[in-house]
Amino acid sequence: MASTLNDSTADDGNVVRIAHSAHIPVGLSFLRDAALEMVPESDRAAVGDVIRMVRSLFHYGALAKRDRIKRDFDLANVVKGEERSVGYGEGMLTPTNFEAASVDFVGEFCALMADAEFTLLTQQEWELASAEDFLFTLPVHVDWASHDESLLKTFLSKNPSLASGLPQFSQKALVFKRGYGIAKAKGLFIMEKIEMLLSMLVKEPFLKLIGQSKPVFVNVRASKQKTTESSEPERNVTSFERLTLRRLMPNIFVLLRKLFSTLEIQEPTFKEVVLLYRMAQPRPNEPSGPSGAGPLIIKSFTNIPMADLEMIFPDKTMSVKLSEMIQNGIAIVLAIGTLIWALIKGEVWTKKMQTILLASLGKLGQSYTAVNAAKMRYSGMMAKELIAKSANSQDGMLMHLLESMEDQECKEMVLAFVILTIRGKSMTLKEIDIECEVFLKNVFGVDVDFDVEGSIIKLLREGLVEQRAGVLYAATPLKTALALLDNKWDNLFDYNLDAVDTGRTSALDGYKNAHPDTVEASLRDALNATDKERAKIATELKAQNDELTKQVGQLSNSLKGFNWRYT
Repeated sequence: MASTLNDSTADDGNVVRIAHSAHIPVGLSFLRDAALEMVPESDRAAVGDVIRMVRSLFHYGALAKRDRIKRDFDLANVVKGEERSVGYGEGMLTPTNFEAASVDFVGEFCALMADAEFTLLTQQEWELASAEDFLFTLPVHVDWASHDESLLKTFLSKNPSLASGLPQFSQKALVFKRGYGIAKAKGLFIMEKIEMLLSMLVKEPFLKLIGQSKPVFVNVRASKQKTTESSEPERNVTSFERLTLRRLMPNIFVLLRKLFSTLEIQEPTFKEVVLLYRMAQPRPNEPSGPSGAGPLIIKSFTNIPMADLEMIFPDKTMSVKLSEMIQNGIAIVLAIGTLIWALIKGEVWTKKMQTILLASLGKLGQSYTAVNAAKMRYSGMMAKELIAKSANSQDGMLMHLLESMEDQECKEMVLAFVILTIRGKSMTLKEIDIECEVFLKNVFGVDVDFDVEGSIIKLLREGLVEQRAGVLYAATPLKTALALLDNKWDNLFDYNLDAVDTGRTSALDGYKNAHPDTVEASLRDALNATDKERAKIATELKAQNDELTKQVGQLSNSLKGFNWRYT
């Protein structure tokens, strides 16, 4: 539901059960047009005016929040010597004040994310994400030392309810997600199958031998928290089948049988992911903040497969594939074995021994180079994929979130008001909730856990909904709703002319009845008058030019018989 950052996801065998998001992934204009189609023709214009005024008033109210969050973000990213750029005098922004302002911004950002219907990644979801692989099968290790810990640790200590259930790395970074989808891929996956075969034959038995074996699958069972009104526990849950290569080929025998078969794999995705963290140190050649920490970073990504979630974190190190490790390991063992064999045979610093030594060193160097080249190649592949999935960052991301929050709350208000208006009767919250969700499913094909409580609270605040008998709600009559909104719009600012100020009063009286069409006509008349004046001047100039041409002709004729003599 809205205004919360808690959510839950469960894995039951091959099926991942994910609670619906309250986010409405439909543009406001499309939702408005579709909703108006349900309204009778006689009331459509009035309902359209209600929607326009609600949108305008909400946008006006969001301006103050937009300015405050943008300013606080600039303050949280200020560096030494730039205090004046955010409105602080020299020496006023102490490290303590800077840290307090940064913590305040994180709190505002979390509230913004909740309003935009984002939820925080939970420990259960992180276990599901890190337990299996999808397209990127390489071990990825995040360098958490590059992340600052003090900021988020302080924030979470002040908000213990929010910290409950978060991943262990939450003091380093916060991950928000919104919306779900499915990523699919189809192919032979020969190299991936060979890598999996080697893992089954070598890696897993070795880890089991040393007592460090890990479960192949991690099934986290959880259920979504339901409201007291809900009697249909599965109504707002969608099941996604998780088909990774390992799930399709759980053992060696199945893998060998399908080694040359075309397979189709799929994995649930997070449609939108936002990452918030602060760097422990500034970037090279850049100043630090007043407390010595690096900048606060906000990044967003789209369509991230759950099993590949590690790819969004910065400062990752990647291991090479097991097949390449074995290949290079064999080459190293052979080189060292050859060298030992030569020593055993008594080849001590002979020409043959020197040749063997050089060959061994060359093989070791080649193997080392091959491993590093593989790491660079895989890092480049992940970076390329990550760039394709990156959406926005920093100021641009912040502005997108503010706009998303504003649109989301307007869409909730618009849909609930239209549903109540066209029904023309009192409805319970559950009835409104179901009708809104059915409308979104039938018209746009999206599954949404509609935030009925949040939308009704906003409509009550604006006077667009009336509460009856405690549990029933009805739409305010259209005429009354229009009058309430118009009155609120007219009184956003209350500046009246003083009775003594006759000059301003006279000026307003002269224009108060002016209609835009009248103003346009007056401007057109003025332009026409100007054109007429220009045409008159042009006519006079032409007449003067004609007369001058005539006089020049007469003078030329009078000079034809005249003889010129030079002395």
